[in-house]
This record gives sequence, C-alpha cells and structure tokens, in this order.
Amino acid sequence: MQGTSGSFRGKVLRLENRYYHTVYVDRVRMYVPGRSPEPQRKTNVRRSRLRIRADYAPVRNVIAIARQYEAYLKEPGIYTYRQAAEHFSTSKVTVGYHLALLTRLPADFVAWLEGCTEDLPMTFFSLRRLRPVTMMPEPERKAALLELARTLVREMEGQPSEAVPELLWMLDEELHQMPRRLLRSIMLD
Repeated sequence: MQGTSGSFRGKVLRLENRYYHTVYVDRVRMYVPGRSPEPQRKTNVRRSRLRIRADYAPVRNVIAIARQYEAYLKEPGIYTYRQAAEHFSTSKVTVGYHLALLTRLPADFVAWLEGCTEDLPMTFFSLRRLRPVTMMPEPERKAALLELARTLVREMEGQPSEAVPELLWMLDEELHQMPRRLLRSIMLD
C-alpha cells in the first residue's frame, strides 16, 4: 500500500488510497489515511472595552472628584468656578459638569457611586455617560440610570459584583417586591 521515493529527505510516503490528508507533527509532514477533519475556527477571546479601560487607566470616581471641587468652593475667598478650575488645572466647564452630577442626579445614586470601590462600575459611570442623564427632565433620570445599570450588567459579562445588584435594587421599583438575597443569587448565576 505504501511506496517509497527518494525525493524528500530520504523517503516520502505515498498512499494508494486517494482519501488521505497531511498532518504536521513537530514540523514533519505525515500522511494520515481518511478524510481531513473539518477546519475549526479559532475563537477570539476578546476582552471588553470596559475591562481594558479599568485595567490600563487609573480609575477615578467622578463623585469623589465632584466632592473635591465642592469642598474647595466652600473655602473662604473662593467664589467662582474659574478659581476652582485654576486651582485644579482644569476648565470651569469641567467643574460645572461635575457639580451638576451632585445636584441633578438622585441622592441615593450619588451615595452609591461615592461608596463604590469596584473598578468596573466606577469606570462605566464616567462623566461622559452621566452627563446626558443630568440634562434630562427630573422624571426621566431614574429610568435612564436604570438603563445604564442594565447596560453595565451586559458589559460585565457575568463577572461577579457586590455593588451592581444593590444599584439595580435601588433603581428598579419592580425589584422591591423581590428579596435582596434572591436578587443577589440571580445576578451571580
């Protein structure tokens, strides 16, 4: 069934069967009888952008930054956003945007985000994401924050979190009928 020829590194295997395929083992070509297996697609394990940002950039809590601006503005002799911006080497618009988070977002959400220590939620709730919520009318803000929290859950891709179930329970009135322990077990599954 096999013949030899002296053309390839001494000997080349030839199979009389027309159904064979080539396999390379340690960079050596081998002929294996039978049809070749279906090519398998390589699965790309791609990390989420949120995880990449949390790993490579220093995570800054926007509420903590806003509290710094607020504390500086309460000092005697400081009257304008411009003075605070010069002190923190930023623009007065940035100072205004951060202080708007404190005044326009729900107080329970501000307290939750201020006390949050996990990297992914702090990275997700950036000034860029929260700014459009501050510009909405009062009744729509809580619904927009709930939608952002659900987006956070999707982007976390099943990673366990202690802070996110508390946020969902706080924002969604329908979940108030469900006990917190049951909600936590659902989120961790």
